[in-house]
Amino acid sequence: MPKTLIIIVILLSSILLYADELDDKVRELQRLQAELESAEAKARETAARKKETESQIQRTDSLRRITDQNLSRFRTAERSVRDSLVRVERQIQLAQSRLERLQGVQEEQMRIMIKLDRSYRHLKQSNRDQRYLTTLVNQNQERINHLLGHSNNLAQTQRLKSTEASRISSNLRNEDQKRRRYTSEIRNLTDQSQKLSQEEQALQARIDRMRQDATQLQTLINRLMEEGGSLPSSYRFTQDKIAWPVRGEVIRNFGQETRSYNTSVVSNGIDIAVREGSSVVSVDDGEVIFADRYGGQGKMIIIDHQNGFFSLYGYNSDLLVSRGSSVSRGQVIARSGMTGSANVPSLHFELRRDGAAINPLPYFED
Repeated sequence: MPKTLIIIVILLSSILLYADELDDKVRELQRLQAELESAEAKARETAARKKETESQIQRTDSLRRITDQNLSRFRTAERSVRDSLVRVERQIQLAQSRLERLQGVQEEQMRIMIKLDRSYRHLKQSNRDQRYLTTLVNQNQERINHLLGHSNNLAQTQRLKSTEASRISSNLRNEDQKRRRYTSEIRNLTDQSQKLSQEEQALQARIDRMRQDATQLQTLINRLMEEGGSLPSSYRFTQDKIAWPVRGEVIRNFGQETRSYNTSVVSNGIDIAVREGSSVVSVDDGEVIFADRYGGQGKMIIIDHQNGFFSLYGYNSDLLVSRGSSVSRGQVIARSGMTGSANVPSLHFELRRDGAAINPLPYFED
């Protein structure tokens, strides 16, 4: 076999090995990116749950403070009404004692009046003692009537105070039950908040590890992309400028930072707003080295232009080429969409030189 043919065979084998390894590493990066997005989403959910739990703790603690104030007010009112009841009961006992004494005096006076009446009945005239005793009986009856009225008023007051005392006691029981319930809720919510804090810390540690792994893997992919070219890097395209992959408004610039839960991501390319389903074309001739779903990039294509440059097309709805396909400048390779992390119909485009992301705008044709 001629020496030149052997060299070509070896070179082609090396290219295939690099392509396979690159494809494996891109898939691994895709998996890491998907796990990272899932962990960040869970971390945001955990942070929101923790925030809501802390708000519930504050609201419940505020309700408990109001309950404590009500308990203090009801206890003061209870002591006051109990003291009033004690005073009324003493007054009732005193009035009852006076009433019994006056009734005893009245009975004695009536007995004496009956006796005098019998003694002076045959004289057919009233005795001075009899008239005086009648006056005393009438005065004593007035006192009895007044005391009976006072006793009735005291009894009514006692009933009202007893009803008030029962109502206050019921309010005290209700407020005490509320306080116990609020205290239990606060204890449970505090435990939940502590668990969420631990979960949040664990998620953040996991996110940090995955971000580090993804960064290292991206570095490896860049190296594979740099080493995978079959020809020396000429850094020249088929024309002076590359074609636009789609025509639309650039809504995210190269190097623009996007922040999410305790993380920030710097754009390695640009996002171009375009109607969903629009034709996405290859910016120049090359070979497709990746065509599959890729984490936050959604359905993505990577083209090796075999001149030191690679182009990347993300957020697509449909891919029209597969890995290993040869494409030409202006060829439709995908339909734009809204897959991956895209929140509006758009195309994510990156241009890489020797694996390093560069600003593609100066390279586009006018």
